[in-house]
Amino acid sequence: MRFTILLALLCAPAVLHASDLEEEAVAYHRNFQTEDEGVVLGRLLDGEPIFAAAGRLRTDGPSVDPDTLFEIGSITKVFTATLLADAVLKGQATLEDPVTRFLPADWLTADSPLQKVTLLDLTTHTSGLLRLPKDLASGADPADPYAHFTVERLRASLRSLTEEDFETRGTFAYSNLGVGLLGVLLEKISGKPYESLLAETILAPLGMTSTFVQRAPDDLPVALAPRFATGHSGGKPVSHWHLASLSGAGAIVSSARDLMQFARARWAEETPDSLREAMALAARPQRGDLGLGWFVGKDGLSHDGGTGGFRSELRIDPARKSASLKLVNSAGPTDEAAAQGDFHSLSGIWEGSLDTGVGKLRLLFRIADSGRIVLHSLDQGGGGIPASKSVFGERTLTTVFSELGGSFQATLEGDALDGIWNQVKPIPLSLTRRADLPEELTKALSKRVTGEMTSLTGYWSGYLGGNRVLLHILEIEAIGETGEARIYSPDQSPGAIAVSSLVHEGETVTLGVDSINATYRATLTPEGLLKGSWQQGPAPIPLELRLSRDRPHREP
Repeated sequence: MRFTILLALLCAPAVLHASDLEEEAVAYHRNFQTEDEGVVLGRLLDGEPIFAAAGRLRTDGPSVDPDTLFEIGSITKVFTATLLADAVLKGQATLEDPVTRFLPADWLTADSPLQKVTLLDLTTHTSGLLRLPKDLASGADPADPYAHFTVERLRASLRSLTEEDFETRGTFAYSNLGVGLLGVLLEKISGKPYESLLAETILAPLGMTSTFVQRAPDDLPVALAPRFATGHSGGKPVSHWHLASLSGAGAIVSSARDLMQFARARWAEETPDSLREAMALAARPQRGDLGLGWFVGKDGLSHDGGTGGFRSELRIDPARKSASLKLVNSAGPTDEAAAQGDFHSLSGIWEGSLDTGVGKLRLLFRIADSGRIVLHSLDQGGGGIPASKSVFGERTLTTVFSELGGSFQATLEGDALDGIWNQVKPIPLSLTRRADLPEELTKALSKRVTGEMTSLTGYWSGYLGGNRVLLHILEIEAIGETGEARIYSPDQSPGAIAVSSLVHEGETVTLGVDSINATYRATLTPEGLLKGSWQQGPAPIPLELRLSRDRPHREP
């Protein structure tokens, strides 16, 4: 659940100065990161890049800056798509070419569903391919989950595909496997390794000297190693990711300075005509709001990225010759820093109205004795967003919502919390204590949750398929006579995913997660376990969950 209306109201364009960007970087680092993590922001202001940074590359390391190197994850996909566009313009391929035109015969069985898949299907995520290879977990290191997946493993995985693996064909279903395969196909088309093709077509012409492809640990150029940030998850250092055969989906490492050069290349006079034409083709909508690699909207082009310890965001508006960028070497706040202080005097339900200047939004904060805070927007469906960090002391509350990029700071005066909501711009917000939940929130939650929740309250955790590759955490709350639930998959994303429906009937628990097209059906055993199957695609995967009071961590 995202407060999309709230974000739209608060994110209207504004005049930006370098000092504003510096303040934004410092605030992000203070609110959303530990001291050992860092953030670099980039903007194109009047056609020229400006940068701001806060934090460190690594523990006891230097400060981050525009030349610090970050894993950019899935932003790699727009580079891969640009290479595809370039091949099309050179007459080496067409978007409607089937993958069979370029794959060796022994990569596919005679009746393989991939016989029907085109290059356009792969780059627009409409091929029907699963998000990840079915056998990716086999032999994987949880700290570097793609490194073992060689070209031979990819070939064997593709040969095992059946029609049942393509249930989403023709509709959007995000696929790292699909774009990773596209990277391999571009190698076949060009006769060059992906990294060589990328350097020749994009990096060298644009002078992107701090960008490289990270297939394996040895790929890190010695001269760049001191500038490569350490990634963090939950506030702790984590390994770099090496994408081996799926490099086209997420293996690029780059800097803010290089990525701003990539952004402005769409209109820069020094960009080679052939590259500018390829970029324009990649930006052209092909299927709905999907371009080649890009998500295309009224404000231009966008793509985000993430690996085990990095997050990235890139927005480009060619019409206005503007762009924005965020690079961070962190993937979520530490659980240990989630709440600091004695919250007993704040415990309860608080309600207020946020006047955005465009409209008013009714907000409700649920604050527990433990310091856990959940925010609800009553005008936007009521789904709760947990705070990632809350601090209370000397009558001052500071609470941060990483998923929204927002924070609230207030002073307790009697039964009122008077303060400022800050999400792009500061807005006054006063909350007053109320005795119970508003009726409209209870009704909204009751539509999604059925059955008794008290016995299920807590954190249910386990590893998908029984291995230690993908940790899944199901949080269930009892709220009055109803409840709420959310899913965390910390190996993939630090944020919570709202559960759309949850039914507890007898010993059976069934939940649906509409945003990722997933379901989970399980039985509550006498031993207190939830034993069932997670389905997000054609084949169900076993998932056994165990209850704990506190949010669990990944096993070592």
